[in-house]
Amino acid sequence: MDNGYNRHNRRKYSLKVPIVLVTKYRKALLHGCIANDVKQKISDICNSNHWEIIAMETDKDHIHFLISYG
Repeated sequence: MDNGYNRHNRRKYSLKVPIVLVTKYRKALLHGCIANDVKQKISDICNSNHWEIIAMETDKDHIHFLISYG
């Protein structure tokens, strides 16, 4: 049964971190292909480090994402 926890020896853990990236002065820069490029770069970084993106959402001036690592 997999409930989302990692298990090693006598440890059981689930490490998650929410991250919010905001543009300077909340300027609306993240439109169309710029938002897609930023999402792709974040995905590439997560894949290379073996992290899992649980949720990712963009708006015109910020990006929210939740990462599970460990």
